[in-house]
Amino acid sequence: MKKTHQYPVRLTALTWLLCSSIAVAAEFDLGKANELLKAGKSKEGYALLAPHEYEMAGNVDYDYLLGIAALDSGHPDKASLALERVLAVNPRHYGARLDLARAYFALADFERARTEFSRVMEQNPPPLAKATIEKYLAAIDDKLNPKPSFTGYLEATLGYDTNVNAATSSSTMYIPIFGATFSLASSNLAERDNYLTLGGGGEAVFPLRQELSLFVGVDGKKRTNFFKDIYNTDSFDGKVGLNIGNGNSVFRLSLQKGAFYLDDKYNRDTQGLSGEWRLVPDPRNQYSLFGQYAELRYGHDKTGADLSANDVDQTILGGGWLHALDEGGKVVLFGSVYAGSERTHAQFPRIDGDQNFIGFRAGGQTRLNDHSSLFATLGYKEGTYNRRNLLFLDYRRDTQYDLNVGVNWMPAQNWTIRPQFTYTRNDSNIAINDYDRKDLSMTVRRDFK
Repeated sequence: MKKTHQYPVRLTALTWLLCSSIAVAAEFDLGKANELLKAGKSKEGYALLAPHEYEMAGNVDYDYLLGIAALDSGHPDKASLALERVLAVNPRHYGARLDLARAYFALADFERARTEFSRVMEQNPPPLAKATIEKYLAAIDDKLNPKPSFTGYLEATLGYDTNVNAATSSSTMYIPIFGATFSLASSNLAERDNYLTLGGGGEAVFPLRQELSLFVGVDGKKRTNFFKDIYNTDSFDGKVGLNIGNGNSVFRLSLQKGAFYLDDKYNRDTQGLSGEWRLVPDPRNQYSLFGQYAELRYGHDKTGADLSANDVDQTILGGGWLHALDEGGKVVLFGSVYAGSERTHAQFPRIDGDQNFIGFRAGGQTRLNDHSSLFATLGYKEGTYNRRNLLFLDYRRDTQYDLNVGVNWMPAQNWTIRPQFTYTRNDSNIAINDYDRKDLSMTVRRDFK
C-alpha cells in the first residue's frame, strides 16, 4: 500500500518540475542578453545566461547566445558544448559553426578547429568573415607545422643607483668577538653613482616534431658606472633545451651556463638545470610550476683574494599564477611563491654556512591606453643560515624586501620605453649585511620577432 501511494506523488512532482521549467524558459528574456553581447559586455551576458542552461539547453537561440558569451568571456569549454548543441539541431547554422571553430582553437584542438573553419569556407562567407577564417587557418598551420623562429632584443638603460656595491651605510660597527666598535673603510660603505647598461639577447626555436622543439638562447649585459668603475659588471648567459607540449600545456627544460665579471675580472660562473611547466586553462589564467638547480663557483675579487669559500649548490622550487581581471586583459595580477637552499661546496665554507630561504613575489599591471601600461611588483625573501658567524657571534638571518614600479610606453611597434623605480631593503642581524638601495632608471628596448 505504501508503494502504491508513491507513484501519484512522483508523477505530481515531475509534472510540477516540467511546468516550472517551461514557465522559467518562457519568462527568460533572450533580448536582454543579446543587447549585452552587442554592447561588448560578454561577461555580463554570460552571467545572465549561464544560470538558465539546465532548463533552456536545446533552445537554438539560447544556446547560440550562451556559446558566444562563453567564448568571449574566456570559457571556450562551455562555449563548445553550447555551440555543438546548436549544430545538432541546425547543422546549417554557419554562425554557430564559425564560433565553434574559434572555441576549438582556443582549446588548442587545432584539427577540429581546422575542420570547422574549412566547412564554413565552403559556403563562400562574406569577405570580412573569410579574411578572419584565413588568419585562423594560417595560425593553425603554424601550430601543426611549426617553422624555425627567432626572437631577440637590444636595450639600453640610463640610471642612478644609491648603492652600487650593495653595502651598509653605517660608518661604524660593533664587532662582538672583539667587544669593540670599529670604523669601516670608505670602500666598505654604500657608494652612489650614475650608470649606463647595454644589453641584448636572442632565442632560436627549431621544431623537431609536433609538440617538441629545441631552443638555444644567449643574453649579455654590460653595466658601466660613471665614476665607481671598480663596480662595473658584465654578464653572459647561455641556455639550450626542449619545449615539450603545445597550446595550453608546455613543459620547458633547459641547461644553463653563465659567467659574471666584476671590474673586468672574472668573479663567478653558474651552470645548472631548470624546468618549468605552464598551464593555460583559459584566456584569463595561467599557472606555472618551476624548479632550478645551479652550481655557483667563484674566482677572485678585485684584489686577487680567493673567493672559492663562497661556492654553493643552489636549489629552488616554486609555483606561480597569472590572472586577468577582465576579458581584454586590461588589468592583470600575478604572484609566485618559492623555497630553496644553498649548500656550501668549498673545502673551507663561507663564514655563515648553508642557507635555507623562502619568498614570494606579487604584482600587477594595468593598461592605461593602447600604448602604455603601469606596473608594480613587491618581493619578499627570508633567509636563515646554519653556521654561527665567528665575528658577530650569531646565526645570520636576512629579510629582503623589494618594490618596483614603472610604466611601459610603446611609441611604435616593437619599441618600449620604460621609466621605473626600484627600492631594495635587506634587513639583517649581521650588521655588515644590512643595507638599502634605491634605483631610478630609464630603459629603451627594441624587440625583434
